[in-house]
Amino acid sequence: MVNNLAQFVFLFYAYSFIGWCMEVTYMGLRERCLTNRGFLLGPCCPIYGVGLVGITLLFQDSSHGFWYVFFSIILLCSIFEYFVSFLLERVFHTRWWDYHDMKFHIHGRICLETMLPFGILGTFALYCINPFLMRIYHHIPGIVSDKLLAGLVLITFVDLVVSVYMMRSISLPEGERDHTAEISKRIREAISERFH
Repeated sequence: MVNNLAQFVFLFYAYSFIGWCMEVTYMGLRERCLTNRGFLLGPCCPIYGVGLVGITLLFQDSSHGFWYVFFSIILLCSIFEYFVSFLLERVFHTRWWDYHDMKFHIHGRICLETMLPFGILGTFALYCINPFLMRIYHHIPGIVSDKLLAGLVLITFVDLVVSVYMMRSISLPEGERDHTAEISKRIREAISERFH
């Protein structure tokens, strides 16, 4: 059971890192090259962390059955993915993912093909991965976990500031397609120019 702020912060970072690893691995195999799939410069995809923390908050004490939770997670994740895609595009005028080439999509932001995996992964995380992560958390001495989480929050804040600055300082492609590889390339080039 996840029942305090520190545990939720721990879950956020665990799932943000797991999600980043999944994205990099999947796209690496598909595109045959490694690309940072996150908005942040570090190995962190906050959309996964926020999504799984939200799922945990809403459903860990649910008295409804498995299928209610499963389909609710599909709906929640789809709404959240659509909103994040819309927000990122409005703020930065580019896309980190695009589903226009898939069937049954809504504005290329979400599609039927990704909804089922969201339900499966979200439900599996809620019932199986959360208890495993909490066992790990409880084996870490309190003073160590507190300092570790505080350090991660500080690093994430700095990463967010730098990432937003870098995104604002480079010329980004516009249009309805996934620009993540191009964004990563241009940010690497911009960092290289500033530090060489």
